[in-house]
Amino acid sequence: MPTPELAALSSRLSIGAPQVFRNLAVLPLIDGTAPATDWFTLDHAIDRGLAEISEISEHGSVPQLRLLNRATTPLFLLDGEELVGAKQNRILNLTILAPAAAPPVEARLDIPVSCVEQGRWSWRSRHFRNTERVIYSKLRRHNSESVSVSMDREGSTRGDQGRVWTDISMKSARMAVHSDTGAASALYEHFGRDLDEFVAGVKILPSQVGAAFLVSGRFAGLDLLGGPDLMVGLLPKLVRSYALDAVEDGDADDRRDRPEQAPVREAEAAVRAALDGAATLSPRPAVPRQLARARTFAYVATGSSVRR
Repeated sequence: MPTPELAALSSRLSIGAPQVFRNLAVLPLIDGTAPATDWFTLDHAIDRGLAEISEISEHGSVPQLRLLNRATTPLFLLDGEELVGAKQNRILNLTILAPAAAPPVEARLDIPVSCVEQGRWSWRSRHFRNTERVIYSKLRRHNSESVSVSMDREGSTRGDQGRVWTDISMKSARMAVHSDTGAASALYEHFGRDLDEFVAGVKILPSQVGAAFLVSGRFAGLDLLGGPDLMVGLLPKLVRSYALDAVEDGDADDRRDRPEQAPVREAEAAVRAALDGAATLSPRPAVPRQLARARTFAYVATGSSVRR
C-alpha cells in the first residue's frame, strides 16, 4: 500500500533549473518546508571521532562490517558510500539511519556491505576511512536491485557479490584503468581531476533535499534525502557517482555522433514521472533482526529515456 508520506513529499517537491556540465545534467529537487534533520553524515561523524567502522572480527566477514556510533545524534549512511581500508574496500548495501548513542553506552550495529576490491583480503588499517564518493550510479542501481531481491526472497540484505566484481572488472576494462586488486577506487583516482570538475560545476541550492541526474540526455536516477543539511554534505559524493558514468558515456559519444541534450521540459517530465512512481512504493519491514533498531529505507526509481 502506498505511503501517504511519500505521496505528500512528491507533491511538495519543485524541480529547479538544470545545472549542466559536459554531458551531465543535475536537476535540484526543492522542498521549502523541509527542516534540517540534525543527523550526522558518515563523513562528519568519522572526521570528528564520533563513529568508527571496522571488520566484525579479526577474521572478518565480506558481507558485514561493524558500526560504532558515539554521537548522541542518529547517523545517516547512504547506500553505495565507499569505505576504504581494513581487509578490503566495501560499499554500503542499504541506506540506514543508525541509532544515536546513549552515553556512556555506544551504539553498535552490524551493517550489510559488498566488496569492491576483489583481489585483497589483508589488513591495511584497523578502521575504515570515509571517501568523497558513492559508487558509480549504474553499479549502485544494480546492487540495490540485488539487495531488494534478497530481502523479498529470504529476508537477507546481501547483494550479488559476483555481479559486483564482474561489473567493476568490465567497467575498468572499458575505461582502460588497471588495479592490481581489482579495486573500484582506481577508477576514481584515475579520473579524479575530471570528477572534481563535475563537482565544481554543480551548486547546492537553498532548501534542496535531492537531485535528479541525466547522463547524455537519459534519465539516470534521483536521490531524495531527509533534509537540506544532508544534501549539503552528500551532493558532491552523488555528483561523482553519476559523473563517472558520464565520463565513460562521454568517451563513447566522442566515437559517434553526440546526441542532443534532452529539452528541459522532457527532462522535468521524466523526473516528475520518477517522483510519482516513488510515491506509489510500499516499504516492507523485511530487515534482519540486527537492523531492527535502525530505520532502513531504500527507494529505487528505474531510469527512463528522455532522448528523442
